[in-house]
Amino acid sequence: MKRRIHAAGQRTRANWKSGLTVALVSLPLSISLAVASGATPTMGIITAIWAGLFSSMFGGSHYNVVGPTGALSGTIALYAAAQGTAALPMLAIVTGVIILAAWVFRLDRLVRKIPSHTVHGFTIGVAVTIAATQLGSGFGIALPSSITEQFAKISYYFSHIPEANPGTTLVFASFLLALFLIKKYAPSVPGAIVLSPVGILAGYLAHKGVFSFTLLTLGDVFPTMIPKIAEGIRIFFDSSLLVPALGIALIAIIETGISATIADTMTGTTHDPKKEIFGLALGNIASGVFGGIPATAALARTSLNIKSGADHKTSGVINAVFIVAISFLLLGFFKFIPMAVTAAILVYVAYQLIEREALAHSWKNARKQFFIILVVAALCVYKDTIWGIGLGIALHGAGLGIQKIKARFF
Repeated sequence: MKRRIHAAGQRTRANWKSGLTVALVSLPLSISLAVASGATPTMGIITAIWAGLFSSMFGGSHYNVVGPTGALSGTIALYAAAQGTAALPMLAIVTGVIILAAWVFRLDRLVRKIPSHTVHGFTIGVAVTIAATQLGSGFGIALPSSITEQFAKISYYFSHIPEANPGTTLVFASFLLALFLIKKYAPSVPGAIVLSPVGILAGYLAHKGVFSFTLLTLGDVFPTMIPKIAEGIRIFFDSSLLVPALGIALIAIIETGISATIADTMTGTTHDPKKEIFGLALGNIASGVFGGIPATAALARTSLNIKSGADHKTSGVINAVFIVAISFLLLGFFKFIPMAVTAAILVYVAYQLIEREALAHSWKNARKQFFIILVVAALCVYKDTIWGIGLGIALHGAGLGIQKIKARFF
């Protein structure tokens, strides 16, 4: 017993810094990505806490950080627009149950066989959707409530860019440029940590009338935003849950597997894929039970976890604890973050999602795969991610079939 307590103490001392660092980044990102998913900031925080905690405790990777992500935001936002924000916790629970079924029947092995060009196309499609749907917040363009479809939103934003608010646009462009400069000249420094306090100050000054222009803040959009570790949920089940939950479960398993594999490459370790899917399932169920939204592993936060010195899943547990502490202490300040700043963070996250080296490699060495990537990405943006992934798999299967026919008859 003493030995276990001593080992736990050692792991805590070795991982508290990485847990704190990731928590400081997770809070603004979770808020921003929840808003992008059609959820409330509080739901994003709840998701980061409970999905992160359960996935770390029961998962098979020592490094994966699970929470709200850009990869899921498009599908979740479509469901939220159709069924309402209050339905999202049940979506998370059903997603978790589907992932749990995949764990029981080892279906994650089939998911990992999805061709890489389909995954790349899906990722690009998600990135474009995230970036494009932030144009409203970035340029100060109000979206009519009658427009609910994703592609219609994107089209509206682009067609109304000439009507952009100059002050909001300046804030958005300045913060986005700052994120890229920090990445270039101080790559070890998380840009969201540095710029969030600056954004809070800018929003506060705008509210005090220091600036000559109006700057919409998170508190303006969500005036009832308060720190919580749980919210009451509406329990229901109908067929409208199944298709989006299946799609989200598929994406979550893919993203979590990719993130864990990249973490293995960075650290020279090997994660347990089956156990990681089990942890992901419990993380989504816990997120929904406590009032959160569907979640998956976040590559950027996982990489930051590793670079900050994490060497055990204790870091993920500490991250969840620090998110609770920081949200109760600082959420009152976060309400002053301008929506233009959250838009800048999300556009930067979208840019980071695109695997530019893989895209360049496909263009040079596998031109057919390059065009499949673009087609999948375009369908993900125009329709949704499920259609995009389905098309990518179909095109891959058709290509294999043609190769077999040629080998047999020609």
